[in-house]
Amino acid sequence: MIFIVCSCTGNSYDPETMRPNILLVITDDQSWEHAGCYGDDAVRTPATDLIATEGIRFDNAYTACPSCSPSRASVLSGQDSYRLEEGGVLTGFLRDKFALFPKLLEENGYFVGSTGKRYWPRTQNVEGAVDEPIGIVFEKHRLESAPEGISKNNYSANFDDFLDQAPGDKPFFFWVGIGEPHLKYQTNRGVEIGIDTSKIRVPAFLPDVPVTRLEMADYMSEIEWADDAIGGMIESLKSRGLKDNTLIIITSDNGMPFPRSKATLYDHGVRMPLVISWSNWIKGNRIITDPVSLIDIAPTVLDLAGIMTPEQMTGRSIKNLLFSEKSGHIDKDREFVVTTFEKHTLCRPDSMGFPRRAIHTGDWTYIVNYEPDRYPNGNVDLYIPMWDVLGDTDPSRIKTYFKENMTKTEFNTLWELSFGKVPREQLFNKKNDPDMINNLANNPGFKAIKEELREKLEKYLIETDDPRSRGESPWDNYNLDK
Repeated sequence: MIFIVCSCTGNSYDPETMRPNILLVITDDQSWEHAGCYGDDAVRTPATDLIATEGIRFDNAYTACPSCSPSRASVLSGQDSYRLEEGGVLTGFLRDKFALFPKLLEENGYFVGSTGKRYWPRTQNVEGAVDEPIGIVFEKHRLESAPEGISKNNYSANFDDFLDQAPGDKPFFFWVGIGEPHLKYQTNRGVEIGIDTSKIRVPAFLPDVPVTRLEMADYMSEIEWADDAIGGMIESLKSRGLKDNTLIIITSDNGMPFPRSKATLYDHGVRMPLVISWSNWIKGNRIITDPVSLIDIAPTVLDLAGIMTPEQMTGRSIKNLLFSEKSGHIDKDREFVVTTFEKHTLCRPDSMGFPRRAIHTGDWTYIVNYEPDRYPNGNVDLYIPMWDVLGDTDPSRIKTYFKENMTKTEFNTLWELSFGKVPREQLFNKKNDPDMINNLANNPGFKAIKEELREKLEKYLIETDDPRSRGESPWDNYNLDK
């Protein structure tokens, strides 16, 4: 069944005859608040800010899983990562039984391509698995030089190459996997390019010391690098007269690579920047607070392209939010999103993970930790190549500062917040406690809220067939290391 809707300009949109071109940009390790359009005064992101102004800024957008490959697998499949078997862990792979939206676009007349970081399964050539799930790869154009830690991929030039080859009678989809702001960083590049460290908001779970501000400035310098590339792609669309009918989506895969962020279900690990524009079809300058998940991208894109969404997808189209003229909370049926974590690096004895699930509303996050006797970010006495000890937190100057001060009594609170064991249940009021420091799960005054969120989470996990809802843990056997 085809639905015809009206845009903010009064034009009728028919997906059979007016399918959008689509540009999807995913940065690597960027928490939601670190863009100018989200109120950050330190980082300069004019291209991202432009898309937010011309379109929509989503204030409660979440990745399905705060780990690279599972996050991208969930975006591609439109499914919660715990449904993806080996695809739900960093070193896994995607089985070909899972429908991937770029392939569906290609099968239905789209010209599909990609550049940069795609899904990149660590395990290749597995029978029944997908090795390269995103169309034709465009990576011919390289920069002669780039700062340390930054990819030499010329993202915008490769996008131009894609556009040069795109047939004029077909809509297109292009995936841009920007490798920044993933560690490592060129030391002190942030201040060298003019980022004012005094304007940086240091979250309450990190020590507010010079090295933290310097490292966060270096992180922001790579966000700015990514934004420059995004700006180049926007200009390419404009110069070719393609921007008006291109749906532009900018987001990230998981949060910043610092303690208590990436590889956790706290907001700095799972809450993502998400801005979407589509010129005349989406009313601009709006802020939407409905909880949405990145698994909603797949069904939304298919919906706008007039392609039936496979039943296996657990994400839901946000087309109604895009075509609304309102701001705020629009859809009363969108009360929450669920995030999940099983395993990132092999940083615990016997390669065990740290299984947890969370439910997020606008004001609250409730987390259940299934194995509270394990260390959330890995063991301090278990070294693994590339990640050091405490392996679910990437090596950085901030992590080094934690290790150097771990035995100091005055540092105990910060250490325990990032690397200590956690109770089975956690409850945070994000309106009053945005950095999620104070666990209210055992506070009698919030018992009713905790039980309500727990019930909703358990119901969702059962409905979406999470193996843990059946008491099963297949991830313990996914010890893939290549």
